[in-house]
Amino acid sequence: MRYDILDLDPNEHVIMEVRKHWIVFTGYLLATFISGLFPLVLFTSAEIFFPKAFNFNIEGNIFALFSFAYFIWLLFLWISFFIYWTKFYLDVWYVTDKRIIMVDQKYLFHREISNVRFDKIQDVSITVPGFLSTLLDFGNINVQTASDNVCEFNMSVIRHPGKVREVIFSKHNEVSDKALNIPNPSGV
Repeated sequence: MRYDILDLDPNEHVIMEVRKHWIVFTGYLLATFISGLFPLVLFTSAEIFFPKAFNFNIEGNIFALFSFAYFIWLLFLWISFFIYWTKFYLDVWYVTDKRIIMVDQKYLFHREISNVRFDKIQDVSITVPGFLSTLLDFGNINVQTASDNVCEFNMSVIRHPGKVREVIFSKHNEVSDKALNIPNPSGV
């Protein structure tokens, strides 16, 4: 994978790529699918149960008018689906051996890239709210910095939050130990 947008140091390597859980996208996909079928079901049931309502005089075919409006609606849903998928796919955290890089796709053409070095991290907390998130192993992660302007890195509904927290704390401790000249107990 190419990491051109990250502006990595020459000897910096990406350890972990953190993305949102697939359940977020599946929920939106299901809602989009239902929104696409809703006008079709509504029109068909109205035509069956209220046939006299469609006897008013409009030049042309009522079905052609409905089809035109329905295809415009499907086009709108397709565009919104594409925008949501782009945001879902491009929202990512990269954990390198020196820092955390957060790429946040705000809108279709608006991206924010932030980073925090491991020596600036004060706290890393995770929240796993509920049965489904425990079962599917997703949750929220919050990284708090200890810099002059207190900054928080938040990402919701990520995969394996405990593993991500463990990797971040491991690298944080490694950087802290190097700063204090404490030998690494593992001998690495």
